[in-house]
Amino acid sequence: MIHVSCGISILVLMVVRLLLRLKYPTPPIIPKPKPMMTGLAHLGHLVIYLLFIALPVIGLVMMYNRGNPWFAFGLTMPYASEANFERVDSLKSWHETLANLGYFVIGLHAAAALAHHYFWKDNTLLRMMPRKRS
Repeated sequence: MIHVSCGISILVLMVVRLLLRLKYPTPPIIPKPKPMMTGLAHLGHLVIYLLFIALPVIGLVMMYNRGNPWFAFGLTMPYASEANFERVDSLKSWHETLANLGYFVIGLHAAAALAHHYFWKDNTLLRMMPRKRS
């Protein structure tokens, strides 16, 4: 089940990324953006972190509640002794909705990064590259 293994990998990477982000502050944007833009950036990043942590967690809970063996990374994962298909259906609906929202958020995030680079001409993209940080 490649999908499940990828989801678990995304969850681990997002949690590690969040911990690193909390420990090491990001370099400043030059020139400094307006407070509204900074607020929107913080909101956007919050949505990304919440979305890409919640999405795999919901997927894992969904797989667990199926009540039958499932696999990740070639290992048999724990499962509920009794299936709860009503919960599985509800979680599946949420998982699909959040995944579709994720596509939109990723596109919006990429568009914002390109706008910073080409329209506002600041150092946002350079800040993402470890050797080019100012």
